[in-house]
Amino acid sequence: MDTAEFDLFRPRRIEEMAGASDWIRLRSLVEKPDAPHLIVAGPAGIGKSCALRLALASKITLWLHCSQDPSLRDNRERIKAAARQRGASWIVLEHADMLHTDAQAFLRRIIETPAGTSRFVLEVRDVAAIAEPLLSRTVLYTAPSLVSFEIRSEIRRRNPAVSMELATELARQSAGNIRWAVLQGLAGGTGMVDSSCVSTIKSWSDVLRCMETIQQTGSSPRMVMMDSAPAWERPGGACPWALVARSLAAKL
Repeated sequence: MDTAEFDLFRPRRIEEMAGASDWIRLRSLVEKPDAPHLIVAGPAGIGKSCALRLALASKITLWLHCSQDPSLRDNRERIKAAARQRGASWIVLEHADMLHTDAQAFLRRIIETPAGTSRFVLEVRDVAAIAEPLLSRTVLYTAPSLVSFEIRSEIRRRNPAVSMELATELARQSAGNIRWAVLQGLAGGTGMVDSSCVSTIKSWSDVLRCMETIQQTGSSPRMVMMDSAPAWERPGGACPWALVARSLAAKL
């Protein structure tokens, strides 16, 4: 959802986001005088980071990408300093489910130490990766799952030139990932893979042709193109090689 450089119609308020009624509940949580530490959980590409930026705005004192420092070794002093600040302020840890065990223990100790009034937000895709001692000291907010018509409407709002047919197909292929769908919509759908590329596989030459098509479009096919088989799904989308392997098993 973070497409500020290319998207003049990007959401500037929570109310403009797809699934706004659910995201408003998140804003009400962070605006409480006694706001709790939060875990915001949900799959990739549904707007968690965008919603946090809009809900917290100028109250964010530190935003860290945990995938770049899963041990927090390089940022512990910065976190301590931010946590000691007075006044309403928030520390956001994106991809916190990638944090190592000792990093999560460090965060637990910081949260237990009432040195300031700062609050933590842990943005995660997999809640099971967060240790119980940290879960027990936070409030879990589950991000909304978007349905096809919401994704379709958002695509057309962000790029009015996209046809209804293309927006519907993008919403179908997105498997709920509105970030992927919107980026494809902003590009005019040039990164989509025609399902006929897969459906016509009958030989190894067809396999090579299909893979060339995927390579040329730069697309990451969604699991919906593989009969919604979750075993093939991965964070960046469905694996093209798994896509071909599944098609070969059915056709050759």
